[in-house]
Amino acid sequence: MLRWSARARADLKAIHEYIRKDSPLNAKPVVLEFLDRASQLTATPRVGRIVPELGDAKIREVPVHSWRLIYLVRGKDVFVLTLIHKRRLPTPQQLRD
Repeated sequence: MLRWSARARADLKAIHEYIRKDSPLNAKPVVLEFLDRASQLTATPRVGRIVPELGDAKIREVPVHSWRLIYLVRGKDVFVLTLIHKRRLPTPQQLRD
């Protein structure tokens, strides 16, 4: 089962708004790509690499454009924790499920 944290949902909305300011036509396709990549994780949850800053095999990431979709694997469940720009490091608050 796929679940999105409140933080990840807020991140997705913020990314949409950020892109929409400069390129209204591109905002929705980027959001849809995030949703598609996340939905694929339920079938192959270990496809993403381990987040290097953490070294925890349960917390992984996949790239989506200029962002990192960071998620937690717990059994058959996948929890999207946060979406952050590739140039930023995740904070402990962003990695809470």
